Amino acid sequence: MNGKKDLSKKDDAVSPVIALMLILAILATCLAVYTATYVPGLKQQDEITHSGEVKLAFERFASDIDNVIALGKPAVYTEVLELGGGDVPLSPTKSSGTIEIETKEIGKYQIDEGAETVLNGIEVRYTPSFTAWEKQGYLYKNGVVWITKDEKKTPAMLTLYDVEDGEDREKEILAKWYPESPTENVIIPNFSVVEKKSEITGTSAVKLRLNATLGDIISGTMTVNLDDTTRTYTNARLLNIEVSVE
Repeated sequence: MNGKKDLSKKDDAVSPVIALMLILAILATCLAVYTATYVPGLKQQDEITHSGEVKLAFERFASDIDNVIALGKPAVYTEVLELGGGDVPLSPTKSSGTIEIETKEIGKYQIDEGAETVLNGIEVRYTPSFTAWEKQGYLYKNGVVWITKDEKKTPAMLTLYDVEDGEDREKEILAKWYPESPTENVIIPNFSVVEKKSEITGTSAVKLRLNATLGDIISGTMTVNLDDTTRTYTNARLLNIEVSVE
């Protein structure tokens, strides 16, 4: 009798252990299925959402520049965007990205008979890395936002169907910024970069910032050479637009 009671007690003690092991096995199986099946899809979906948010930030930045030039007044604009995405439950590792800003010569200007000075445009480029989705980046150039991948690019605006349309839109915008008429009291945008804040790589949020300051009225004649055409202005003023990321 005592032997049977001892066996019964041992069985009673083993049963909870077996039940706990079974529960842990089920949890481990569920976690493995979630990690292998659902996490990749969730990360891709979050990356797609993140890419769309970067696109919107670039489009707002393009609108900020248009507003600054249209107003022709000192102003400061800041756009916030996340460099990385893909942070999902049980897989918090995010992708990363790089923002690069550089000036690009678009022409030259000259005051009276003085020396020619470079007239700069601006390029802002976002490049993703370690992403669970396609390495789709973005480029702002001459008022147009482009979608980039490897060495290829396509306009981000739905109304621009191909590269030629995008390049034509750039020319239209430059013609608006540097008009052939009127020839008096024209605001001439000229871009520059804060060298120490021209590139950032990481996963966190950054601020894309532009600071516009208005120069004095140019007493002489200002000649702008752009796209093999010459524009001559009197009483013009330079709108100096400094771009940085921080």
